[in-house]
Amino acid sequence: MKDVQRQTRSYLMALFKAHGFNPRGDLGQNFLIDVNLIEFAVRSANLGPKDVVLEVGTGTGGMTTFLSAQAGHVIAVEIDRNMFALTTYATQDCTNVTLINKDILKNKNSFDP
Repeated sequence: MKDVQRQTRSYLMALFKAHGFNPRGDLGQNFLIDVNLIEFAVRSANLGPKDVVLEVGTGTGGMTTFLSAQAGHVIAVEIDRNMFALTTYATQDCTNVTLINKDILKNKNSFDP
């Protein structure tokens, strides 16, 4: 797996502080920071260059970058504009990621990336 930014708890806390916002509980925002678990989940998916992944709720892009390293393409959807900005930054070098800032559940019957 290629080298990607490991988003530890301290990294995320500093990131939120630097950008002046906190995760929104009303959106159920939680962050997977156990790199071993992220790597296990991505590895278990057996992704390859022909696979397309739909990631809903990208948060800060921590898992998105790992998915990007294995899949052919990642479509990443995030409702929160603050988190979307962080995902945009985290994935700026990932040429196989399409980011979408919208409420996917509100438009689930007409979602067309």
